[in-house]
Amino acid sequence: MKELLKKLQKKSNKKGFTLVEIIVVLVILAILAAIAVPSVLGYVNEAKEERYIQEARSIYVVIQTEEAKSKALEEATSTYGSGTANADATKYTGDGICKKAFDMTGLQVTEITAPTDSNKYYNLTWKSDDGKTINAHLTKNKDVKIISKSK
Repeated sequence: MKELLKKLQKKSNKKGFTLVEIIVVLVILAILAAIAVPSVLGYVNEAKEERYIQEARSIYVVIQTEEAKSKALEEATSTYGSGTANADATKYTGDGICKKAFDMTGLQVTEITAPTDSNKYYNLTWKSDDGKTINAHLTKNKDVKIISKSK
């Protein structure tokens, strides 16, 4: 009986991890997670900000296209005297550019304000894919400044 008891004791001591070893591994994993999580979240936020900037630039390409069309129509009107060409020209404050921007970019563009003498940038408002309403300023050289983001 004593021999059997000694054999059982020897077997149980050889297998498994001690409580201290498990706690040390958990502490090391917690430290690694505490370092990694903020870095990953920072990269996610930077990626979202870059996406908003690219969306604003996409809208700006639509604006440039519509400006070029409008100029071409105005020149055609003045050169050839066609009164119907001017009726199709898109204005900044109208829904024309917003509709084109929505159609061409897939974004829900709600407002585009053209530069004036007092302000030197476009003011753009649109709803992004992630459900946020973005308000941004965009200069003619495509510099984008995100003004606000709201749900």
